[in-house]
Amino acid sequence: MKLKLAIVGCGKAAERHLKIYQALQDEVEVVGVSDVVPERAKKFAEILCAKPYTDYQEMLTKEEVEVVDLCLPSGMHAEVGEVILQKFKKHLLVEKPLALTLKEAENLVNLAQKNQLKLVTIFQNRANLPVQKLKEVLSKNLLGSPILISAKFYWSRDQRYYDSAGWRGTWAFDGGALAQQGCHFVDMLYYLGGPIESVFARMGTYLVNIEAEDLLVGILKFKSGALGTIEATTCSRPKDLKAELVVLAEKGSAVLGGFAMNRLDHLAIEGVEKIEEFVSGFEKNPDHPLGFSHFTYLKSAIKYFKTSEKDPWLVVGEEAIPSLEAIIGLYESAETRKEIKFPFEPVACKLGKR
Repeated sequence: MKLKLAIVGCGKAAERHLKIYQALQDEVEVVGVSDVVPERAKKFAEILCAKPYTDYQEMLTKEEVEVVDLCLPSGMHAEVGEVILQKFKKHLLVEKPLALTLKEAENLVNLAQKNQLKLVTIFQNRANLPVQKLKEVLSKNLLGSPILISAKFYWSRDQRYYDSAGWRGTWAFDGGALAQQGCHFVDMLYYLGGPIESVFARMGTYLVNIEAEDLLVGILKFKSGALGTIEATTCSRPKDLKAELVVLAEKGSAVLGGFAMNRLDHLAIEGVEKIEEFVSGFEKNPDHPLGFSHFTYLKSAIKYFKTSEKDPWLVVGEEAIPSLEAIIGLYESAETRKEIKFPFEPVACKLGKR
């Protein structure tokens, strides 16, 4: 049977989901869409043959829904997600990050557990073929113990981007380069490097007029003893420059390239001579009209909601918490100019504060 799904928020994030649901119409039926802008809801509804609403609670009252796809600005995830999980008792699919504060994210996880509901956060880069191969290599200890895991992205977001929506670049609803664009890279540091022991960071706002930062540089210490770095910026001008993730270990090294860690630019393992054969089929994501990783991730989520069968890259429930904690810790360190050791109670971090 088709999964009955409703979309809350018909902005940029939802546009990609719309196209994927069209392609997966044999598996999922979008029965309702909601947006405070009537024209946007109507446009989505016409394309998906769904009913449009401007009030998501009215939609969930009137429509038979199993899963809600929450595509609102990050700062609204906690409030709306709580209503969906607690009042309407619906499974929840959330675009990254799960929330902007630890307490809000933990509340959503607890509500899902309490009400025996499924909660999935979208970190689609985990589904990248090169990431799958590198995760396998690390899990099998083929590289030995990692000593450095370094992530960096030099992207471009000018003033027009932030001015396009009033919530962009605000601490209350968005955050800066680290929380929004960088959350995928922090998640990958955790996914590949394991639990994080402490962080230290510096940040600033240099090329745009926003509340949050457009450049943050951080150092991480993993519980394994390895060190990590993160360089997160939207200051590259006049356009995106590069992104990569590097792993250095006892018996080899690896580099994930491409702007979304979707290419395996380098892998060397001591004792493995025919490395091309070893990585065959995982060198890069194949071309896909809807984006390979997003399509794969959403299809995987639909399968999980329908059958409870979980692919290894799917971020379920509390699995979304550690990378958020790392982001908040990096912000806390940048504000206090002190090393932050986990666990900790955020005091100075402005992310998610109204």
